[in-house]
Amino acid sequence: MRTWSGEIQVSDWEQYYLGLDGGAHQKALTAFGIPHQDGVRADEPYLMVPVESVRRAALEFGDHAAADVLRDRFQLDSPSMLGRGLKLVLGQDGLEQRYLDDPALQLRYIGHRRPFAKHVMPMPAAVRKALA
Repeated sequence: MRTWSGEIQVSDWEQYYLGLDGGAHQKALTAFGIPHQDGVRADEPYLMVPVESVRRAALEFGDHAAADVLRDRFQLDSPSMLGRGLKLVLGQDGLEQRYLDDPALQLRYIGHRRPFAKHVMPMPAAVRKALA
């Protein structure tokens, strides 16, 4: 049985955020009392959050970024929500790692995201199972 312990920095969590979760990320921030005045991202990127809270964000709220930061932190065998979102918007597989470090790719995503503004990608059962 996996032990969900430790803390995750909010900026590490939010680097996976694409905005295709129907507001789940913002609901999680609100539930945990994490201010996000811009209505999208946390005001304090260096804030540390318990791993169990991030796990709850993924399971209870459907926060894709939470699922992915846990996937990477604990090497879970589950689909990448970041990869699925990038494939949807940019039409290309295998961009996850590059996206995390490439501001040009991040801007390209932002430039192509508008038609998907109301799109909500469902969280696959395989992701929920890996986090259970």
